[in-house]
Amino acid sequence: MVVYLDGVMGLNFLVDWMLLLGVNRLSGYPPGIGRAAAAAVFGSGYSGLCLVPGFAFLASSLWRLVSLGVISMAAFGLNRSAISRGTLFVFLSMALGGLAISFHTGKFLGLILSAGGLALLCRMGFCGQTIGRRLLPVELIHNGKKVSFLALRDTGNTLRDPVSGEPVLIAGPKIARGLLGLEENQLRNPVQTLQMREADGLRLIPYNTVGTGSGFLLGLRCDQVEVDGKKGRRLVAFAPEHFPGGEYDGLTGGV
Repeated sequence: MVVYLDGVMGLNFLVDWMLLLGVNRLSGYPPGIGRAAAAAVFGSGYSGLCLVPGFAFLASSLWRLVSLGVISMAAFGLNRSAISRGTLFVFLSMALGGLAISFHTGKFLGLILSAGGLALLCRMGFCGQTIGRRLLPVELIHNGKKVSFLALRDTGNTLRDPVSGEPVLIAGPKIARGLLGLEENQLRNPVQTLQMREADGLRLIPYNTVGTGSGFLLGLRCDQVEVDGKKGRRLVAFAPEHFPGGEYDGLTGGV
Protein backbone atom coordinates (compact mmCIF):
# COMPACT_ATOMS: atom_id res chain seq x y z
CA MET A 1 0.00 0.00 0.00
CA VAL A 2 1.31 3.41 -1.00
CA VAL A 3 1.28 6.06 1.74
CA TYR A 4 1.52 9.70 0.66
CA LEU A 5 3.40 11.96 3.03
CA ASP A 6 1.28 15.03 2.35
CA GLY A 7 -1.91 13.04 2.91
CA VAL A 8 -0.71 11.74 6.29
CA MET A 9 0.39 15.19 7.41
CA GLY A 10 -2.84 16.82 6.25
CA LEU A 11 -5.01 14.22 7.97
CA ASN A 12 -3.05 14.49 11.23
CA PHE A 13 -3.33 18.27 11.14
CA LEU A 14 -7.11 18.13 10.80
CA VAL A 15 -7.53 15.47 13.50
CA ASP A 16 -5.29 17.25 16.03
CA TRP A 17 -6.84 20.64 15.27
CA MET A 18 -10.40 19.39 15.69
CA LEU A 19 -9.51 17.50 18.88
CA LEU A 20 -7.92 20.61 20.39
CA LEU A 21 -10.91 22.76 19.49
CA GLY A 22 -13.22 20.07 20.88
CA VAL A 23 -11.36 19.91 24.19
CA ASN A 24 -11.65 23.68 24.60
CA ARG A 25 -15.33 23.56 23.71
CA LEU A 26 -16.08 20.73 26.14
CA SER A 27 -14.26 22.50 28.95
CA GLY A 28 -16.04 25.78 28.30
CA TYR A 29 -13.00 27.71 27.06
CA PRO A 30 -12.80 29.90 23.95
CA PRO A 31 -11.82 27.80 20.92
CA GLY A 32 -8.34 29.32 20.59
CA ILE A 33 -8.33 28.68 16.85
CA GLY A 34 -4.90 30.20 16.22
CA ARG A 35 -3.06 28.40 19.02
CA ALA A 36 -4.81 25.13 18.19
CA ALA A 37 -3.78 25.47 14.54
CA ALA A 38 -0.15 26.17 15.48
CA ALA A 39 -0.09 23.14 17.77
CA ALA A 40 -1.68 20.99 15.06
CA VAL A 41 1.03 22.09 12.62
CA PHE A 42 3.61 20.64 15.01
CA GLY A 43 1.62 17.40 15.22
CA SER A 44 1.42 17.28 11.44
CA GLY A 45 5.17 17.75 11.14
CA TYR A 46 5.79 15.03 13.71
CA SER A 47 3.59 12.56 11.83
CA GLY A 48 5.45 13.30 8.60
CA LEU A 49 8.85 12.92 10.26
CA CYS A 50 7.88 9.45 11.48
CA LEU A 51 7.69 8.34 7.83
CA VAL A 52 11.11 9.67 6.91
CA PRO A 53 13.82 6.97 6.71
CA GLY A 54 16.00 7.06 9.80
CA PHE A 55 13.30 8.62 12.00
CA ALA A 56 10.97 5.64 12.30
CA PHE A 57 11.87 5.37 16.01
CA LEU A 58 9.77 8.50 16.61
CA ALA A 59 6.64 6.41 16.04
CA SER A 60 7.17 4.60 19.34
CA SER A 61 4.70 5.09 22.19
CA LEU A 62 7.20 7.13 24.21
CA TRP A 63 7.82 9.69 21.48
CA ARG A 64 4.13 9.79 20.63
CA LEU A 65 3.38 10.77 24.23
CA VAL A 66 6.13 13.38 24.09
CA SER A 67 4.65 14.87 20.93
CA LEU A 68 1.17 14.94 22.44
CA GLY A 69 2.59 16.74 25.47
CA VAL A 70 4.25 19.38 23.28
CA ILE A 71 1.03 19.83 21.30
CA SER A 72 -0.90 20.30 24.55
CA MET A 73 1.52 22.92 25.87
CA ALA A 74 1.43 24.79 22.57
CA ALA A 75 -2.37 24.81 22.50
CA PHE A 76 -3.25 25.28 26.17
CA GLY A 77 -0.20 26.87 27.78
CA LEU A 78 1.20 25.98 31.21
CA ASN A 79 -1.48 27.20 33.64
CA ARG A 80 -3.56 25.04 35.96
CA SER A 81 -6.38 24.43 33.50
CA ALA A 82 -3.86 23.39 30.84
CA ILE A 83 -3.03 20.28 32.85
CA SER A 84 -6.59 18.95 32.82
CA ARG A 85 -7.18 19.96 29.20
CA GLY A 86 -3.84 18.54 28.08
CA THR A 87 -4.46 15.25 29.89
CA LEU A 88 -7.87 14.97 28.28
CA PHE A 89 -6.38 15.68 24.85
CA VAL A 90 -3.76 12.97 25.29
CA PHE A 91 -6.31 10.34 26.31
CA LEU A 92 -8.74 11.39 23.58
CA SER A 93 -5.96 11.03 21.00
CA MET A 94 -5.07 7.58 22.29
CA ALA A 95 -8.72 6.53 22.37
CA LEU A 96 -9.24 7.77 18.83
CA GLY A 97 -6.20 5.80 17.73
CA GLY A 98 -7.68 2.69 19.33
CA LEU A 99 -10.92 3.28 17.44
CA ALA A 100 -9.07 3.57 14.14
CA ILE A 101 -7.05 0.39 14.72
CA SER A 102 -10.13 -1.59 15.80
CA PHE A 103 -12.07 -0.44 12.75
CA HIS A 104 -9.20 -1.23 10.37
CA THR A 105 -8.63 -4.73 11.76
CA GLY A 106 -12.32 -5.55 12.00
CA LYS A 107 -12.25 -6.12 15.76
CA PHE A 108 -15.73 -4.88 16.48
CA LEU A 109 -15.57 -5.73 20.18
CA GLY A 110 -12.53 -3.50 20.49
CA LEU A 111 -14.37 -0.84 18.49
CA ILE A 112 -17.33 -0.92 20.88
CA LEU A 113 -15.09 -0.87 23.96
CA SER A 114 -13.02 2.00 22.57
CA ALA A 115 -16.13 4.01 21.74
CA GLY A 116 -17.56 3.36 25.21
CA GLY A 117 -14.28 4.34 26.82
CA LEU A 118 -14.18 7.52 24.75
CA ALA A 119 -17.67 8.52 25.89
CA LEU A 120 -16.83 7.68 29.51
CA LEU A 121 -13.64 9.70 29.31
CA CYS A 122 -15.52 12.78 28.11
CA ARG A 123 -18.01 12.40 30.94
CA MET A 124 -15.54 11.67 33.73
CA GLY A 125 -12.96 14.17 32.46
CA PHE A 126 -15.10 17.06 33.68
CA CYS A 127 -17.23 15.27 36.31
CA GLY A 128 -20.28 17.01 34.87
CA GLN A 129 -19.06 20.39 36.16
CA THR A 130 -18.57 22.12 32.84
CA ILE A 131 -21.90 21.32 31.26
CA GLY A 132 -23.26 24.70 30.16
CA ARG A 133 -20.22 26.52 31.53
CA ARG A 134 -18.61 29.00 29.22
CA LEU A 135 -15.55 31.21 29.60
CA LEU A 136 -15.54 34.29 27.41
CA PRO A 137 -12.55 36.41 26.32
CA VAL A 138 -12.84 40.00 27.57
CA GLU A 139 -10.85 43.08 26.61
CA LEU A 140 -11.02 46.38 28.51
CA ILE A 141 -9.52 49.65 27.26
CA HIS A 142 -9.34 52.80 29.37
CA ASN A 143 -7.07 55.83 29.12
CA GLY A 144 -4.79 54.03 26.69
CA LYS A 145 -4.38 50.93 28.88
CA LYS A 146 -5.65 47.54 27.73
CA VAL A 147 -6.17 44.35 29.74
CA SER A 148 -7.40 40.99 28.47
CA PHE A 149 -8.78 38.13 30.56
CA LEU A 150 -11.37 35.34 30.70
CA ALA A 151 -14.77 35.85 32.33
CA LEU A 152 -17.28 33.20 33.36
CA ARG A 153 -20.72 33.56 31.83
CA ASP A 154 -22.82 33.49 34.99
CA THR A 155 -26.61 33.55 34.64
CA GLY A 156 -26.81 34.31 38.37
CA ASN A 157 -24.96 37.58 37.97
CA THR A 158 -27.76 40.16 37.91
CA LEU A 159 -25.71 43.17 39.01
CA ARG A 160 -26.99 46.31 37.28
CA ASP A 161 -26.34 49.99 37.41
CA PRO A 162 -29.12 51.49 39.59
CA VAL A 163 -29.14 54.67 37.48
CA SER A 164 -29.18 53.40 33.90
CA GLY A 165 -30.28 49.80 34.56
CA GLU A 166 -27.54 48.40 32.31
CA PRO A 167 -25.82 45.14 33.29
CA VAL A 168 -22.41 45.38 34.95
CA LEU A 169 -19.36 43.28 34.15
CA ILE A 170 -17.50 42.18 37.29
CA ALA A 171 -13.70 41.99 37.18
CA GLY A 172 -11.25 40.72 39.78
CA PRO A 173 -8.48 42.58 41.62
CA LYS A 174 -5.82 41.60 39.09
CA ILE A 175 -7.73 43.48 36.40
CA ALA A 176 -8.16 46.54 38.64
CA ARG A 177 -4.41 46.56 39.26
CA GLY A 178 -3.56 46.29 35.57
CA LEU A 179 -6.07 48.90 34.44
CA LEU A 180 -5.98 51.44 37.28
CA GLY A 181 -3.15 50.42 39.60
CA LEU A 182 -5.61 49.71 42.43
CA GLU A 183 -4.63 47.22 45.15
CA GLU A 184 -6.94 44.80 46.96
CA ASN A 185 -7.11 46.88 50.14
CA GLN A 186 -8.29 49.86 48.08
CA LEU A 187 -11.03 47.74 46.54
CA ARG A 188 -12.14 46.63 50.02
CA ASN A 189 -12.60 50.28 51.03
CA PRO A 190 -14.40 51.70 48.00
CA VAL A 191 -15.76 54.84 49.66
CA GLN A 192 -12.36 55.92 50.96
CA THR A 193 -10.68 55.07 47.66
CA LEU A 194 -13.26 57.04 45.72
CA GLN A 195 -12.64 60.13 47.85
CA MET A 196 -8.93 59.95 47.11
CA ARG A 197 -9.15 59.13 43.38
CA GLU A 198 -12.09 61.08 41.98
CA ALA A 199 -10.15 62.02 38.85
CA ASP A 200 -10.05 58.40 37.68
CA GLY A 201 -13.76 58.43 36.83
CA LEU A 202 -14.55 55.86 39.51
CA ARG A 203 -17.99 55.54 41.03
CA LEU A 204 -19.83 53.35 43.54
CA ILE A 205 -22.07 50.48 42.48
CA PRO A 206 -24.28 48.94 45.18
CA TYR A 207 -24.64 45.16 45.39
CA ASN A 208 -26.68 42.73 47.46
CA THR A 209 -25.89 39.01 47.81
CA VAL A 210 -27.22 36.19 49.95
CA GLY A 211 -23.87 35.15 51.36
CA THR A 212 -22.05 38.42 52.02
CA GLY A 213 -24.95 40.85 52.40
CA SER A 214 -24.89 44.28 50.79
CA GLY A 215 -22.25 46.89 50.12
CA PHE A 216 -20.52 48.82 47.36
CA LEU A 217 -18.06 47.98 44.61
CA LEU A 218 -15.84 50.41 42.79
CA GLY A 219 -17.14 50.89 39.27
CA LEU A 220 -15.69 52.40 36.12
CA ARG A 221 -17.13 53.27 32.73
CA CYS A 222 -14.36 52.09 30.40
CA ASP A 223 -13.60 53.63 27.04
CA GLN A 224 -14.23 50.25 25.42
CA VAL A 225 -15.38 46.84 26.59
CA GLU A 226 -15.32 43.83 24.28
CA VAL A 227 -16.84 40.52 25.40
CA ASP A 228 -16.46 37.44 23.20
CA GLY A 229 -15.59 39.63 20.24
CA LYS A 230 -18.61 41.89 20.69
CA LYS A 231 -18.44 45.49 21.88
CA GLY A 232 -21.14 46.25 24.39
CA ARG A 233 -21.56 47.08 28.06
CA ARG A 234 -19.03 49.63 29.23
CA LEU A 235 -19.62 49.65 32.98
CA VAL A 236 -17.25 47.46 35.02
CA ALA A 237 -17.24 46.78 38.77
CA PHE A 238 -14.11 45.57 40.56
CA ALA A 239 -14.39 42.81 43.17
CA PRO A 240 -11.79 42.82 45.98
CA GLU A 241 -11.52 39.01 46.10
CA HIS A 242 -9.97 36.65 43.57
CA PHE A 243 -12.27 34.18 41.86
CA PRO A 244 -11.85 30.52 42.96
CA GLY A 245 -9.75 28.18 40.85
CA GLY A 246 -7.79 30.88 39.06
CA GLU A 247 -9.27 29.98 35.66
CA TYR A 248 -11.06 33.28 35.12
CA ASP A 249 -10.86 36.86 36.40
CA GLY A 250 -14.38 38.12 35.80
CA LEU A 251 -18.11 37.43 35.63
CA THR A 252 -20.51 38.40 32.90
CA GLY A 253 -24.28 38.25 33.11
CA GLY A 254 -26.48 35.59 31.61
CA VAL A 255 -27.49 37.71 28.65
